[in-house]
Amino acid sequence: MKQKILFTFIESGFGHISSMESIYAALTDKFGDSYDIERCNIMTDDGLPHLVKMDKFIIDQVKNTNKIPMFGKWVFPFIGFLGGHKLVRFFHRQMAVKSFREGLEALRRREPNVIITNHYFTNLLAVEYKRRIDPDAVVINYNPDITLHTFWDKRDGIFVVNSEMAYKKALKYRFKPELLRCVTPCVNMTAENNTLTRAQLRDKLGLPQDKFTVVVADGGYMLGRGPKLARALIKSKLPITLCIIAGKNDKRLKEFTEIAEGKRRLKVSPETTVKVYPFLTNAYELYGAADVFLTKGGPNAVLDSIYMRTPVIIDYCPHVIEEATAKLYVKTLRCGETAFTKRKAVKRIRRMMEDRSDLDRYVENIEKFVATGNGAGKVADIIATEADVQRKAYAARGVEFDTAACALSLAATEFARNAPEAADVQITINDEAPADITVSK
Repeated sequence: MKQKILFTFIESGFGHISSMESIYAALTDKFGDSYDIERCNIMTDDGLPHLVKMDKFIIDQVKNTNKIPMFGKWVFPFIGFLGGHKLVRFFHRQMAVKSFREGLEALRRREPNVIITNHYFTNLLAVEYKRRIDPDAVVINYNPDITLHTFWDKRDGIFVVNSEMAYKKALKYRFKPELLRCVTPCVNMTAENNTLTRAQLRDKLGLPQDKFTVVVADGGYMLGRGPKLARALIKSKLPITLCIIAGKNDKRLKEFTEIAEGKRRLKVSPETTVKVYPFLTNAYELYGAADVFLTKGGPNAVLDSIYMRTPVIIDYCPHVIEEATAKLYVKTLRCGETAFTKRKAVKRIRRMMEDRSDLDRYVENIEKFVATGNGAGKVADIIATEADVQRKAYAARGVEFDTAACALSLAATEFARNAPEAADVQITINDEAPADITVSK
């Protein structure tokens, strides 16, 4: 018998899925023979009705932060002011109690030894599962955001963050220092392992080789400024390839498909090539084929683009999480820039077409950041080390797992012991040439 490690996937913006995929792939690659590794969409796989409704409610709130002006700006600080994680716990345990109980039931059916989460609600379920059902369960949470909000349950479990900013926030919110770990951001491993050049990706995706290429995306739901910026670029009549990812927004997919086919009042110039896409699981390839990626401040889409060596233009930050993304990747690491109006975005793209020097500097900075490494493997080491601690505790009580399969490498154990120190990335900025940075471990 092997220890069961359960990955609890949840759709709350697709960054939560992307980061969890990266950690799942890393753990499977490094320790796939050592554990019984299971993945599930904990909210929907069992069809539990109230849990499915809660899943829809959470997704709707993510959509609201993008489409309702200022909603995302006030909701995080407002809930924090009212008590943060304490208010969230009260809501789920007392007011939305049916979905909460069904969430615990979904975990109980799977009988995990180790639970991996990366969303405040699944984190709450995991902590309560440990307190109510299995006190021996190990809870490990990865925070996929550059900063930290107050919704997270800090009572129990290892809490992994991916930036010094989030680490300091965790200390401010009184997380137990001994439970904190800090790694570099976790990124899609298929993006990390990509070996195709920009030209090869364009050939694979059927894009013109000789045109400046812009990808416009706006999260999985395209509810921010993406549509306005896409229309502005079409109206500009620039000689570009414009790739528009409508995501799971059927209305936007239909609109831009009809524009590309000449069926709408907005006409595409003969100089402009327009390609329209639904939700893509390989969107990172499209980013890699582009000269620049125009998007909102979703941390995982930005990270995918950076790992494909494509600079970003962040056009919208609907809440504090995405503001922190822009602060790190644009203001600090200089991997791109911001353009919060249609006019500025078109102007900057036109300028980049005339002079690539800014893009070249951004790519140089991207290379320095990428060299610090993907955090997914480090999180896999943390998971394996905590599972080993649990196995030894079981063994002390006479419960034996497959000890040969669960043996850990010394390197993994040593990394986890040192992980609480938030010193993965050190950044030096050259004030005289602000596009130049030095990133070191």
